[in-house]
Amino acid sequence: MSEATDQLDQQLRSEKELVELMGCAQRLHANPDFRRLIEDEFLMKEPARLAMMSGDPIISREDREDAMKMAQAAGHLKRFMSATFQRGRAAESNIVQINAELDDVRAEEAND
Repeated sequence: MSEATDQLDQQLRSEKELVELMGCAQRLHANPDFRRLIEDEFLMKEPARLAMMSGDPIISREDREDAMKMAQAAGHLKRFMSATFQRGRAAESNIVQINAELDDVRAEEAND
């Protein structure tokens, strides 16, 4: 195997891993318990509650700051899930291209 083939094989493995992670995210997203606990409670209701806490002058400044940081965690998870879907979809397209390149490289190597 040539260096070009090795690199393409490594790329292919990486892209397949991204597609596999997207599959995990899709299965989670389809799970009603995940949707109820994570999407409804953690991503929607909990940030609102924590944002209100962060503005409550009765609690300590440190607790208000902690509440705001925890409220932001939901945004980080939402962005992570979205990025996982986007990277997975891009990887699906890349796999087709990489396989075509591998076929070309292997055909060229066979002719040498």
